[in-house]
Amino acid sequence: AVALVESGTLKNGDVVVAGSTYAKIRNLESTTGEALAAATPSTPVIITGFKDLPSFGDEFQAVGDEKAARTLTQAAKTEQQNSSSKADMSSSDLIRIINRSHELSELNIIVKADVQGSLTSVIDSLKALDSEEVAVRIVGSGVGAVSENDIHLAHTSSAIVYGFNVGLPTSSKQLANRDKVSVRLFKIIYELIDDAKQEMSQLLAPEVIEKQLGTLTIKGIFKTTKTEVICGGEVKKGKLTVPSLVRIKRAKEVLAEARATNLKRGPQDAKEVVEGEMCGVNLSTTSKVEVQEGDILEFYTQETVARSL
Repeated sequence: AVALVESGTLKNGDVVVAGSTYAKIRNLESTTGEALAAATPSTPVIITGFKDLPSFGDEFQAVGDEKAARTLTQAAKTEQQNSSSKADMSSSDLIRIINRSHELSELNIIVKADVQGSLTSVIDSLKALDSEEVAVRIVGSGVGAVSENDIHLAHTSSAIVYGFNVGLPTSSKQLANRDKVSVRLFKIIYELIDDAKQEMSQLLAPEVIEKQLGTLTIKGIFKTTKTEVICGGEVKKGKLTVPSLVRIKRAKEVLAEARATNLKRGPQDAKEVVEGEMCGVNLSTTSKVEVQEGDILEFYTQETVARSL
């Protein structure tokens, strides 16, 4: 870990505590790689010997021995566990509370990076993509190459593994291929974010665009069953085509939704009927609809269009 000495003198062999981990310093070097016996205030140093990686931004302090270090790190771990339920809510958590009536889609992601600073930057950038409908859920993260444990976690949580400036060992690659886990490695952060953004866009519900075709006023009813209505009338506006969707309306009230399956101009089938013409219509319904003369049929189509963030 790279650290900056703020006060006192740090020596090779000292025991230092940083958050929930500690190190008995095996090597103390300058940031240029020069071995140091001691480091004075305002000196940036590289410390080797941590039991686990400290978190980015942790402050460190030297202690008397490893026993004292273990006591302090255990206390820090306990405090973290106790405060986890009180931690600041992420944007996606806030969205879930504000929009309880809407189902929030989540993209499960595991992030691996070369250093803690890069890991923090990638995760923060991914979280910034959260919207009211779709959010990133970080199910795992860490520093170092993509491991077999990462692949196992991705498989069980249906997650994508994103690696930033890290490698994919052969054993992990073989496991990913076997379990059909997607592992994506990047060296440029905005390319990683763009890829995640594209994946999140696929979770967005498509936009439904409705196109009005025309209306028909019913002049006669020839047949009505549980699943079909055959009627005829005059096209009052637009151009009717089949197949199309139909709203059956009386005054301004919608009686039912149906599907127009056939048009007839006289005895002949017609592909389309225009304003001012008379025609017959076959409607497919999900339940029996008691239509009357004077009811209006509104013909329309719907098209789904993919959306993006």
